[in-house]
Amino acid sequence: MSEIILPAKMKKIRIFVPKSKLPKTLEALHDLGVLQIEPITLNLEGLKNVEASQLYNTVNEYYRKIKGLESLLVPVERKEKINFSSLNELLDKFKSLPIFETVMNLAQREQDLKSKLKFNSDTLDILKKLSFYKDDLSYLWGENVYSILIKNDESFLSEVKKIDAAIIPGGEYSIVVVPLNKESQLGDLLRKYKVESYEIRKFEGTVADNIKRIEDEINKINTELKEIRSEIQKISEDYYNLVAAIREQLEIELRKLEVVSKLLGTNTIAIIEGWTPENNITRIESALNQITEGSMLMFTVETDETPPTLLNNPKKISFFEFFIRFYSLPQATEIDPTLIFAIVFPIFFGFMIGDAGYGIIILVLSLWLIHRVDHPPKKSHIPKAISRFILSMMSRRSLKILGKAMLPGAIISIALGILFDNYFGFQLNYPHFEVLSSFGLMKLLLFSGYVGVAMVDLGLVFGFIVNFRNGHMREAIGKIGWLLIAMGIVILGLQVLRHQFSTGNISSIASLVMIIAGLGIVVYAEKFQALLEVTTIISHILSYTRLVGILLASVTLALVFDNIFEGTMGHGLMIIFGIIILLVGQLLNIVIAIFEPGIQGARLIYVEFFSKFYKGNGKEFKPFGGKRSFTLSSLEKNGFQEKQ
Repeated sequence: MSEIILPAKMKKIRIFVPKSKLPKTLEALHDLGVLQIEPITLNLEGLKNVEASQLYNTVNEYYRKIKGLESLLVPVERKEKINFSSLNELLDKFKSLPIFETVMNLAQREQDLKSKLKFNSDTLDILKKLSFYKDDLSYLWGENVYSILIKNDESFLSEVKKIDAAIIPGGEYSIVVVPLNKESQLGDLLRKYKVESYEIRKFEGTVADNIKRIEDEINKINTELKEIRSEIQKISEDYYNLVAAIREQLEIELRKLEVVSKLLGTNTIAIIEGWTPENNITRIESALNQITEGSMLMFTVETDETPPTLLNNPKKISFFEFFIRFYSLPQATEIDPTLIFAIVFPIFFGFMIGDAGYGIIILVLSLWLIHRVDHPPKKSHIPKAISRFILSMMSRRSLKILGKAMLPGAIISIALGILFDNYFGFQLNYPHFEVLSSFGLMKLLLFSGYVGVAMVDLGLVFGFIVNFRNGHMREAIGKIGWLLIAMGIVILGLQVLRHQFSTGNISSIASLVMIIAGLGIVVYAEKFQALLEVTTIISHILSYTRLVGILLASVTLALVFDNIFEGTMGHGLMIIFGIIILLVGQLLNIVIAIFEPGIQGARLIYVEFFSKFYKGNGKEFKPFGGKRSFTLSSLEKNGFQEKQ
């Protein structure tokens, strides 16, 4: 459990390695992918920056060229991984590639043909619109006339006639011929009326003759394009894996060369320093000893620096990290609240909806959203304006996470809706928990109060743990004081509500003792001004009553729309009005049911819960490394078994 609610324990390590072994060491660290390399903090006389290789510019230039070449080839199924024993061998492989000029020429020819194909396709489209014109197209052009094709618009055509234009009508389109000196006036009218228009190019012969000629040209171009694609496909089958492997290894070499700027050393020794999860130290040491043949030295570094943060959540709840990162990434020395959020948020969300009908709608919507992101259609039926608006606020990945986060909440809403006998506000009248009764309301408010106490107390317990683990004993003691105050106020409040408060009651005395003791501890730990926060603790507990408030709002709104609908039944055409009110009202309530519980549920966690223990502003753990797909890693070459 502690492994889930606490970020990975990080350690800073320092590695001393002979300069001759530095390239292999960096490649091994890259392939391990578990060390975030940092600038060296060691301050000793004689240390200097490790000189970077003079090959950086060459490697960078080769990388850009090979990346461009790879983009022109057709990806093929990966064969066996390729091994490059040294940088020199890699560069030689690049230089010996015989396909650069051939592929570039084919790509240029393909681009030229595609441009020509588009031109001909556009021309063919215009000619088909001109099919109503049966005379020679050359008649539309002369030294003193200008012709265009326009989509029929009576207002535009009536204005065009005023500038001495000749109009040749067709079915949907017409040809407008104007004197050359009237061309600018025609342009003004086109801009004014914004009619669909096409310039008629200078052709000879009939429309049918030109359509046949251009169709023949298009077929010829398509044949040439197929031949080019076939040639590129053949080249790709022979060379794609090698090209991709060279690109991948050059990319790794660039990363290694960039890292060198962070290193210090002497004439013979290089020093590498960085953060890694504690459970990876043995793995790093074992791999580097094998790679360097035991010629390296590694040890941990004691430091007061705040480590980077690596979260440890299981895959099934890791998507909830999105909401934690949205607020702020926890520091490595803090508690990771992802698990708590993953449990509590769906409960809050489902409780505030509390309707089986709305829950089913949200469940279906969530499943559709996840499927839509994973399997985008070729043509969307959602209006582009709505799609653009949604994507301007959230990425596709964020939409999928939102869908996955609503799923458990929707299921909880369905379960509670059955318990409350709520189906879009309608009831089936079986024995159920009556939300709107005085008894039901009292029980729900009591439940929300207990939830508030539990969340605030848990936040204070987490605050104690965080401060205690980090050696902040005074702050940890202060959290105990606030915990006593919160619990004492709750017990006292329950005694007053039940009319059981008296100086002879053990619970009453215990609550007063807890409050007084808590106040004393808080004053000791945080001084007298901290007592101003007592009202904040109370307000945070009471804030959870909004769970009931939003539930009641949803139930009441649904009931209002349902009653209006039922009131129109038996009144003739009034039922049409009732159906409209019902549909619009229920749609509005569904929208509210999606947004309001989500916003308020997250707010209750962010404000009332996080404020007791969470500082955030953590630095994300970014290890040096990358995934290999086409090349053999240094670890594989040396027989070292990577742990997945």
